[in-house]
Amino acid sequence: MHSTRIATFLLGAWLACCLFMDAMAVQNQRLTGRFLTAPMEPAAAIVNNAGHEQTALLLRHFAAEQNRYYYSTWELIQIPLALLLALVVFVATDRRIIGPLIVGLMLVLVLFQAFAITPELGFRGRDVDFPPGSQSVGAQARVWALTQVFIGVEAAKLLFGGIVASYMFAFKSRRRRSTAAVPVEV
Repeated sequence: MHSTRIATFLLGAWLACCLFMDAMAVQNQRLTGRFLTAPMEPAAAIVNNAGHEQTALLLRHFAAEQNRYYYSTWELIQIPLALLLALVVFVATDRRIIGPLIVGLMLVLVLFQAFAITPELGFRGRDVDFPPGSQSVGAQARVWALTQVFIGVEAAKLLFGGIVASYMFAFKSRRRRSTAAVPVEV
């Protein structure tokens, strides 16, 4: 019983952190525009001295670097988390293989993100952060394609997480029904 609670907690924490990271990445990019539209007085002087375009370029680069760092770190954290979750789900579901198998698919997606997409996206993203690389249509198209693949993999990981959560809830309710059906002798 406790293993089911631990499994659902770990899965919920993993999915919540994934959603938090995705929301944070979007907000980091939006914060640049918000800052430049109404900077604080001391910051406005710096923006005026450096120039609006140069400041915007630097802030967008900083936000992108921050996102790259956070995602690469989070992906490395997800690997042992997925292994632990697969083990706990295996124990929680009375050694049935379907739950850990789906968690294994989530792990494969994390490994694909961590070792294929994110390093390439970081390398190509730095090329287009500053001119002249940002003027190249091919480089921008490559970064956009990698971003779409990253988003698709992230969505698939969240979908598989939802499937594991549904499986865990269905398994728990089946277990309750089967134990409730057995008469207790006094």
